[in-house]
Amino acid sequence: MMNSFGAALRRLARGQLTLDDLWLLLPPLALLIILDLYLIRPYDFWWHLRTGQLIVQTGAVPTVDLFTYTRAGMPWTNQSWLTQVVFYLLYRAGNLPLVIFWHALTIAAGYVLIELACLINSRGQTRPAAIAAAAALSVFNWNIRPQTTSFLLFGLLVFILETHRTRRTRLIWLTPAVFAVWVNVHGGFVFGLGLLGLYVAAEVSQEWRAHRKPERETARLAAVLVLSILALSINPAGPLGMIQYVVGFLSSGATQNNNLEFQPLSIRTVDGVIFVAVTAIFLLIVYLRRLPLPPYQVAALLGFGLWSLYSRRVEPWFGMAVAPAFALALTPKQAAEPLARASRPNKPRLNYLVLGLLALLVCGSLPWLRPSLPLPADRRTWVFAKETPVRATEVLCQLGDTVRVFSDMGYSSYISWACPSTPVFMDTRFELYPAQMWKEYLSVSTGRYDWETILAKYGVNLVFANKVEEPTLIAAIKASADWQNIYEDADSVIFQKRNP
Repeated sequence: MMNSFGAALRRLARGQLTLDDLWLLLPPLALLIILDLYLIRPYDFWWHLRTGQLIVQTGAVPTVDLFTYTRAGMPWTNQSWLTQVVFYLLYRAGNLPLVIFWHALTIAAGYVLIELACLINSRGQTRPAAIAAAAALSVFNWNIRPQTTSFLLFGLLVFILETHRTRRTRLIWLTPAVFAVWVNVHGGFVFGLGLLGLYVAAEVSQEWRAHRKPERETARLAAVLVLSILALSINPAGPLGMIQYVVGFLSSGATQNNNLEFQPLSIRTVDGVIFVAVTAIFLLIVYLRRLPLPPYQVAALLGFGLWSLYSRRVEPWFGMAVAPAFALALTPKQAAEPLARASRPNKPRLNYLVLGLLALLVCGSLPWLRPSLPLPADRRTWVFAKETPVRATEVLCQLGDTVRVFSDMGYSSYISWACPSTPVFMDTRFELYPAQMWKEYLSVSTGRYDWETILAKYGVNLVFANKVEEPTLIAAIKASADWQNIYEDADSVIFQKRNP
């Protein structure tokens, strides 16, 4: 359905922009505006940026922990190394605004590919509601981190599969190359492999149910699946190392119990409400229209729907995988083929005016212009989220290399970038730390009765606390005569142990 976008661009150049064309261009432009206004939060991004810097400077991918004093030298599989390099090269070329702009472009491009897949299913008719539903299911997963690249690659995979399902094109042979890249940029390749497996299984079972001999295309799909699995071996850790990483990460008690992103969806949370609402609306439309969905789309709906209930991390991929089926459900049964349907310039001047306003908003939302925009104060602060402890970390760096700091997990990531000579207690690499360390971290962070005993065990002489996340710990330290407050601002407090 690249013809749809191509035709829209040709009409745009000829002054014949139609309302359909405008609807086609609306989702990517709206996403660019929204994502350009994102701020970098002090969680995963900063240690990824620091790792990218180390890879570029040393020419080697780290295989052991370099950021903590609790796990220093322990084996570490750094699966997202290629995205980390991209982050650092972008940062070096254009600082953090360029990173944010790349993030916005990458995610928007992923949804353009989903939109193309939707056009295939809806016979060329634009269905922005399908893209809006997919975006709504993903909105809580758009933080700036390596997952950005998975939105592009998952979108590409959905487009390839929908193209193959409807047209049996050779584009399917691009799939192993997609996974060869994906395995080096983000762990989302696991979800992509799940979607590919569902597609192959659905296509093969369809042949069996029809009591037909397997077609040559079935053998090709099996070959594509095998080659895609083999492509996952093309990474610095090798095939065995990547298997160990995936199994270890997904089976880690720390990941399952402490990482909120891997908790089951709940109707009590906003993302759970969105999931239930979108799924219910989709199923209701399918039921009322008595719409027979292709077996692959049924498999994707059930597989990723159930997977999302098990882990909220799957929700964005559920939205992207099901978007083409949603577009099909919204398409009139008698819809004409796009090439046969006349496209009339319906009030082209008004269409160009709206497009011009959207383009102006896209330009005005660019990260470089943010300080001059009429935004809330916390959104005009260039690129840092308000909770980033910029000034407090500067104070920390001035204390020298002898400090042993216990810090909020999100703060630890920023410390690893802004104050690299100061190792931290723990950061957001959940799978790196044993269950006992997580218990100790949570005990200290919540100011439990044994917080001082645990800090003494690790020789901690400095506590860098987050006022929002650790109020109980701050109250406990203030009540102790063994600690003194050496810095405080609206978000952070730094305590130093007396006579360490």
